[in-house]
Amino acid sequence: MSFNATVLKILIASPGDVDEERQAIPEVIARWNNSHSETTKVVLLPVKWETHSAPLMGDRAQGVINDQMVTTCDMAIGVFWTRLGSPTGASESGTAEEIEWFIKNSKPVMLYFSSRNIDPSKLDIDQYKSLKDFEKKMQKIGLTGSYTSLIDFKEQLLNQLSINVRNLMSGTPSSPPTAKEVREKVKSIVEIAKAGKVYMEDYAKEGQVKSFIVKGDTKPIKDALKELGGRYNGSLGGWVFPKSKEIEIAEFLKRTS
Repeated sequence: MSFNATVLKILIASPGDVDEERQAIPEVIARWNNSHSETTKVVLLPVKWETHSAPLMGDRAQGVINDQMVTTCDMAIGVFWTRLGSPTGASESGTAEEIEWFIKNSKPVMLYFSSRNIDPSKLDIDQYKSLKDFEKKMQKIGLTGSYTSLIDFKEQLLNQLSINVRNLMSGTPSSPPTAKEVREKVKSIVEIAKAGKVYMEDYAKEGQVKSFIVKGDTKPIKDALKELGGRYNGSLGGWVFPKSKEIEIAEFLKRTS
């Protein structure tokens, strides 16, 4: 039976290295619609540049996308793994520019950073550094979350959709969580795998992440890790480094992979 409903448009924003997640998001939105649309009288519509933009001359490429898609949407979902994307002339990347527009206009933004393993031999260090800088900026305003698998991502997103739809329909303004909520709820763990044997993971202590650990089969590179400033911790099972050395160690693992 037909029913009247409010349609909320959701922008899917991401670089090109999270194709699985981009395909999963419309599936999660469809799942939400099947369960909630008739009772809430709300229908969610996923918006992607692949399906909702068209070639147009007269402006920079990202400006065209902004006019055709971004500014017409009610909320955004941003997903990242190893890349931030290419600069647009107005921001670090097209995805970053889209996210910043939603933040500036007080519209809901759901940001997710993948903690899946990464092959260092395929890692673009400059892109990864840009991504980490952007993530830190988003962490300061409490807008980051992490996931360890596609299943984990889908479940988190489904729950966040319900929260943001409820806030939008009730007129509750979109605002970042408090610093305490960020410490309690946000876990940003980035793993860099080396042939499935060596990887990096964030180390949280008293709710704060100030260091990371290199774990796995580190025996062949233990001397180099020590020279780089690492401290082996037997109880943690790895070499501990301050977060300030994250890019340097990632570059080292990439060279030795």
